[in-house]
Amino acid sequence: MKVTEPILDFVEKYRNYENIPEKIIHEIKRALLDGLGNALGGLASDKGKIGAEMARMLGGPQDATVIGVGGKVSAAAAAFANAELLNGLDMDPIPHVPPVVLPAILAVAEAEGISGREFLSALAVGLEIAQRLNSQFGMVMITSYAKYGKTPDVFSNGNENIIGAAIGCAVAMGLDREKIAQALGIAAYYCTLPVCRDWESTNPKSMIKYCPVSWLSQGSVQAAMLAKCGYTSNRNTLDSEYGFPLFNCRIDGIWNPERLLSGLGENWGIMDYKYKPYPCCSFIHSVLDCFYRLQDKEELSPKEIEAIDCYTGPFNAHPDQYSVANQVDVQFSAPYCMALAAYGYKPGPSWQSKDALTDPKVRAFMHKVTMNVAPEWAEKRKTDFAAWYGRIEVKARGKVFIEETLYPRGNNRIESTRFSDEEMVQRFRNCAYEILVDEKIDRAVDAIMNLEKLNTLDDLMDNLSL
Repeated sequence: MKVTEPILDFVEKYRNYENIPEKIIHEIKRALLDGLGNALGGLASDKGKIGAEMARMLGGPQDATVIGVGGKVSAAAAAFANAELLNGLDMDPIPHVPPVVLPAILAVAEAEGISGREFLSALAVGLEIAQRLNSQFGMVMITSYAKYGKTPDVFSNGNENIIGAAIGCAVAMGLDREKIAQALGIAAYYCTLPVCRDWESTNPKSMIKYCPVSWLSQGSVQAAMLAKCGYTSNRNTLDSEYGFPLFNCRIDGIWNPERLLSGLGENWGIMDYKYKPYPCCSFIHSVLDCFYRLQDKEELSPKEIEAIDCYTGPFNAHPDQYSVANQVDVQFSAPYCMALAAYGYKPGPSWQSKDALTDPKVRAFMHKVTMNVAPEWAEKRKTDFAAWYGRIEVKARGKVFIEETLYPRGNNRIESTRFSDEEMVQRFRNCAYEILVDEKIDRAVDAIMNLEKLNTLDDLMDNLSL
């Protein structure tokens, strides 16, 4: 089965705002609220700061805003900076689609001066195609975990999102079907190497993480720009014998065109997002949820706690969980995150502040925490893909307190864990309060939740920076 033309058919239909279901529009706004909040919070990260500095070095025409710090640069440079900011805290949802897709389409939409409705349409098609490709290539990692309890030697984690981002950028530019196809092909060739396993194996953790979100976002803007100028590509690389899937699905049976297209336009991937309550890898969220729930009931002080045994899925992204030298190490160290929670650091930018990194109490407490693989994790995942089992056993006050959960908070698939709109707004405020005055926060939230009423994005962007 070929996928390129059905993808283009989908884009042609849903680039029209009127064809997009209301609930999808609403969820896109929630994802945008989450992403822009994370970008503002990302200014607390060195990764985000360097991204903003890089945008100023790249410069260019004053077309698009660098979130938080303000000032305008070229759309490609703004996409680069804002992707680093959005991914800076590692608080972006699962799958890691937004850090690549949102900054690119946002930058192009601002540069092109399009309306809020046109922006939402571009986001709808870009996010959906990226999500569907991600669900295919992400199975390389999940399949290996299920079979071997570890990640494969060759895999990526979000590289393919550049294709969806480029499609969304092309739509925001008003390109026709053929030039959208060319943008798809150019972006596929721009895609970076699947070296996530190499990143996982290094210590201390590097800022580039599991994929270079900034380059992928910038590259998607440039892919659409090149297509607009008449630059050509292999527009059918998703269908070619030696094309994109061959190099990104190195396990037989992963690339499944029928599954990729199944329900396209009916079942939207954005409805399955898992929003993060904590600025760290999602693999450790279940045990963090358990700890917070236990603390709500028992109010255990850090001094009372003798030991915490955590049981959840296998975790390979940090070779030494007790080696924490930088902000990215924090994001992938369950013991350190548990210690931050124990000492009352508020989830968000403060988890990766210099105070958090140098707090001797936190560094001592993390050695009370032990991570274990729970047999229940794999068993429950076999029958329920939304499940992510976690359990903690806390020794304190002469006994053992036990808490367990099947679903982490923020999972859109599960009604009991889904964040309400009010919770999404509060998460935005938690990330924005160090950067923006309250009036700007209020205006930004209002602009995001009423995007369809905006003639341009100027009012929104004016309220997203100092």
